[in-house]
Amino acid sequence: MLVALPLVRHGVFLFTMVALVVTTAGIIGRPSSRYSFYALQFFVDMYAICTLLCFLPARIRRVLKCLMYATAYVLAITETFLFFRFNLNFSPTMLNLLMETNTGEASEFVTGCLHSTDFWRTLTIYGTILAINVFAARWGYLTWKGICRLLRVHRHERMRQLGFALRFVLVPAIALTGLSVGLMPWIREKRQIAEFLSNEHSRSAEHVSMHVFYTPFYRLLYSAHFLHIARMETERLIHRMDRLCVDSCAATCPNIVLIIGESYNKHHAQIYGYPAETTPHLARMARRGTLQVFTDVISPWNVTSQCFKSFLSTHSADQPGNWTDGVLFPCLFRRSGYKVAFVTQQFYRSASQGAIDFNGSFFLNDARTDSLCFDYRNARPIRPEASIPQLLTGFTPGRNNLYILHLYGQHMEYARRYPAGQAHFTPDDVQRPDLTAAQRAIVAHYDNATRYNDEVIARIFQHFRQQDALILYFSDHGEEVYDEDVGIYGRNHAPRPSAQILRGEYEIPFMMWGTPTFRRKHPALWQRIRAARQRPFSHDDLPHLLLGLAGIHTSYYQPERDLLHPDFRPQRRMVKDVVDYDLQRAQP
Repeated sequence: MLVALPLVRHGVFLFTMVALVVTTAGIIGRPSSRYSFYALQFFVDMYAICTLLCFLPARIRRVLKCLMYATAYVLAITETFLFFRFNLNFSPTMLNLLMETNTGEASEFVTGCLHSTDFWRTLTIYGTILAINVFAARWGYLTWKGICRLLRVHRHERMRQLGFALRFVLVPAIALTGLSVGLMPWIREKRQIAEFLSNEHSRSAEHVSMHVFYTPFYRLLYSAHFLHIARMETERLIHRMDRLCVDSCAATCPNIVLIIGESYNKHHAQIYGYPAETTPHLARMARRGTLQVFTDVISPWNVTSQCFKSFLSTHSADQPGNWTDGVLFPCLFRRSGYKVAFVTQQFYRSASQGAIDFNGSFFLNDARTDSLCFDYRNARPIRPEASIPQLLTGFTPGRNNLYILHLYGQHMEYARRYPAGQAHFTPDDVQRPDLTAAQRAIVAHYDNATRYNDEVIARIFQHFRQQDALILYFSDHGEEVYDEDVGIYGRNHAPRPSAQILRGEYEIPFMMWGTPTFRRKHPALWQRIRAARQRPFSHDDLPHLLLGLAGIHTSYYQPERDLLHPDFRPQRRMVKDVVDYDLQRAQP
């Protein structure tokens, strides 16, 4: 049968390639636990290639097969060694660091590899596959024929029948089964890859599952294209920021502290009406009137990488264009004479960054952007998170300062977000009979993480207490914790979020705390803050609020988007660029 022809002619090539991919996936744990599914997808890949080889001239076919063999072995060996030695796989960050490596560093790396047991361990694994591959390709058929002659198999009618069945029944059955089961999923996966490769915006990285990049070659392709997109967007940003100007700066607020939380479901916060005492410190400050809690603030995204782009850029989600059509507000602050410190628990420069963290930080970790926006960056995170003010010990403040502190907050998994000895809630405290014991345990972990986050924020407040400072806290996005009708924990990435998903994942906590000195020196501003607590706001307009607080006048500042300005007007609050939050939440 013709359907079996690619397997009969190129069976060794096909099954060797599948073996390489399955071996690599089994070692580095990608993609997740769906090895059999993606082995089938790769079978369809290779069947298509083998079909093409059947139509090529013999000389071209041999050269092409040698090139594909060499590429597959080199990529498999490289990624496996990186995983054994550094616990890394092909990623945009890894590829970027590789491209920045100079000749001397590369020479030292190669020398280190040759002396590494992980390198020889890797060679042993793939050397064994290569030996079997070469033997099967060069002598496999002759060896089989020799054994048959030695055993005089060709004289037995049943053995001839068996050979006929193998060639004309079993092999076609394998081909037909693989194609019938895997073809439609294969088409869907390839469509996702094609859409990603044809897109020129980093947001496209959020719409494709990393599982579709299930081979070293696909992961390298993903990394290269992602890196290309990142460089294009960074160049557009730098082009604007190199030329921006500031008209004047009143430095109304000499010290502005911006605390960025992570995965905070405001409906699990005591200060937003949650029955459990998850925010005792913040609740006490709110009762005293030193903390102003805003009630109607949202995030336009539920992914950290997109959130950072939206609230750092002066471009807003309801405006046409892309986030790179604006400039980053820290750059405006530096041009205005403020010193800017950025302390992050996630976006420090590291080869182990995953694709999502890279998407959120590629523009921040670019050397040129970094020099334009920040006077100080931390090199590593700190644990426990309540110690985060210690990361500022290397920063020398100026007369006017902007501090940006990015927490790990309540990021999954929640049990890891608070010290083991500070578990305040147990599953029995979760009064949800509709949940299983395991689900109540997850809710308890989240509430414990929220309570610990309350302590982290309180310690940051205490660190700045003696200064003339205004501290703003908000979360990048929310989180599902088995609330309402969604029935999950984590986040739902549906292209058009429902009203229930908007409630848990896009409504965020937002609050301002003034030090005693700030409240005494700026009573009018403090009064404006108190009066604005009920106003509808989206954090993609944050730059305009901060520019107004600092008294920075520039063409990028829009007072109608400044939450505290007398000319403030509620804007259209867009979620994922496609959903009007207020219209969606108003639907029954």
